[in-house]
Amino acid sequence: MQRYLTFASASKAERIRLGFYYCQRLITSLKVRRISHRILLMFLQRCFPHFTLASPRPSTELKDFQSLGYTILAPILSETQCQEIHSYLLTHPLLDTKGSGQSFSLDAVPEDCKIGDYPLSTIVNCPNVMELANRPDVLTLAFEYLGFMPVITGMSLRWTFPHSNTPDKVQRFHRDCEMGSIKLMVYLTDVDAECGPHTFATGTHLDRMPVRLHPLPDNQVGGEHKAILGSAGTTFFIDTRGLHKGSIPTANPRLMLGVQYGLLPCPLFKYEPVPYTGSLKLQKYVNRLMTA
Repeated sequence: MQRYLTFASASKAERIRLGFYYCQRLITSLKVRRISHRILLMFLQRCFPHFTLASPRPSTELKDFQSLGYTILAPILSETQCQEIHSYLLTHPLLDTKGSGQSFSLDAVPEDCKIGDYPLSTIVNCPNVMELANRPDVLTLAFEYLGFMPVITGMSLRWTFPHSNTPDKVQRFHRDCEMGSIKLMVYLTDVDAECGPHTFATGTHLDRMPVRLHPLPDNQVGGEHKAILGSAGTTFFIDTRGLHKGSIPTANPRLMLGVQYGLLPCPLFKYEPVPYTGSLKLQKYVNRLMTA
């Protein structure tokens, strides 16, 4: 979980980053955005010419990803690995990041809490998480889609709880506007239609980008509304430029891991890397924003 920057609290360098983010949002033309993307790739390839692909291209997943804006992968985590994650999280507090901001335990969820997030230090040291985020096949697909070695620009472990209040922004169709940003999502609980499935509007990642990124009601969103259902371990990638949302659970809460990959740090986030105590040897370039 990353904290968002504000102009009031940001340093001078961070304000410049925020200014860049809001300026690039004025570029709505897909053609101009593609040209900007190619220029960024040329710059990165000149600065880091040693990066190469570690394994063959996963062509089927890549083609689906490019055409639909999402692709469903074979499950990455086993049932045992999901259970290991749950056992670890039982002893760690969450934050009501979309409400009061208070800390709470999973057995004492505040009555009006919609969403609970774990701190970054809990996420990076959770069993199986960094191994998953750094799998060669996952990084290869991200590399092929983005055009260059990805950087992990955001991580979240999030519970979404049943509620009857006004939906949070992320529970309505919305899109992100960072240049070159995709997200890997892994269900850590079984998710059916009553457990808040993630929903993606197919093909909307190819739309002209609007200047305003306000959430939209379902009836104003085109494309097939693909609700992704599956048991714990279900894994998929989305292009965050496309319209997407996390539906409100009506029966059981949902736990989901999210790993965001990009070409550059997200200008909206305040990055505060944390110590990693695991045994995996992490690639510094990929993980530099998450781990100290």
